[in-house]
Amino acid sequence: MKKSFFNFSVILISALSFTACKKEKSFEEKITGEWQSVNVKLNGTDVTSFFSLELDLQDDKDFKATLKTTDIFSGNMTTSNPSGVWSASTEKEIELEYEGTDESESYEVIEYEGDKLTVETLQDGDKIEIIFERQ
Repeated sequence: MKKSFFNFSVILISALSFTACKKEKSFEEKITGEWQSVNVKLNGTDVTSFFSLELDLQDDKDFKATLKTTDIFSGNMTTSNPSGVWSASTEKEIELEYEGTDESESYEVIEYEGDKLTVETLQDGDKIEIIFERQ
């Protein structure tokens, strides 16, 4: 009886030691994937019907995007497909560096909750807030 109790204890301790070693994902790993804008604000005004952004943050740190804008007056839609490399040094900022240019953009992370990401950036003095949902 003592021998079987000892064997059970060894098995139990071994099982617990293997399950206790989970590695937490980095912020970059957590936000990697495809995102779709669901709300866009320009200086506090909802402009979602005029701007749409799909953003694919890839494992290899490349990104691809599709930006659709609709002209307020004519109703004409234009689409651009920027790409480049991305990084997230902390949980507070995402940096996009555009391919073929010296341009980059910094997005301050306002909120991140698994499948929802809210960011904010300044462009030419305008404050842009974008809420993304994971696709």
